[in-house]
Amino acid sequence: MMSRRVPTLAAVTMLTAAAATLGVEPAADAVRAQPSAADAIRAGQIIEAVSGISPIACEMIVRSLGVGWSWGRMHREPDAIREHREIARWVSGALDDLGAIAPLRAALDDSDACVPRIAARLLGRTEDRRAIDSLLDALASPNARTRQLAAVGLGYAEAPESVDPLLRALRDDAASVRAAAAWALGELEDERAVGPLARLLSDDPEADVRRAAALALGNIY
Repeated sequence: MMSRRVPTLAAVTMLTAAAATLGVEPAADAVRAQPSAADAIRAGQIIEAVSGISPIACEMIVRSLGVGWSWGRMHREPDAIREHREIARWVSGALDDLGAIAPLRAALDDSDACVPRIAARLLGRTEDRRAIDSLLDALASPNARTRQLAAVGLGYAEAPESVDPLLRALRDDAASVRAAAAWALGELEDERAVGPLARLLSDDPEADVRRAAALALGNIY
């Protein structure tokens, strides 16, 4: 049963060591105006640490970065809950690192099951125009999974300039992208999305997409 104790010891060890060396207070805005090499290294360490971790560990980290998530709602069954918390806390520390944007954008295309999910959320929660631009670029990717995660990241970012691209994404061939775009528009709470979401709710053949549209409309109203 040891295989169910997640994340792996290697991931926990790496993140603990990285946190000790990189867990410093964010610099002033004037100092952070340009990306730094240290930021890119930190992003690389995050990507390496979450690559290959179990689905349960990945889900815990994703939810820790999520909208409205509380650690108090997590089941306390896994033995490694303390380590899960440490991972999530350290990963969240990358949110202000401008140098992390480029490697996190590249991570959206990673074939790993967890890496792109973490990268999308970190990009969405990075308060910088370059992160939004990277997500808008990813929303036009030929890869449906990348487009889906870009929509998720834009929902986290809640940037008004993403409304029109997300409205176009409601017509994507991939149901996963349409559902993610609908969710993101609900997070943006822009009334321009009401008509398109209502049509999605009534006409889309996929139940998951209709459900996402309904929830988004509920958020807007």
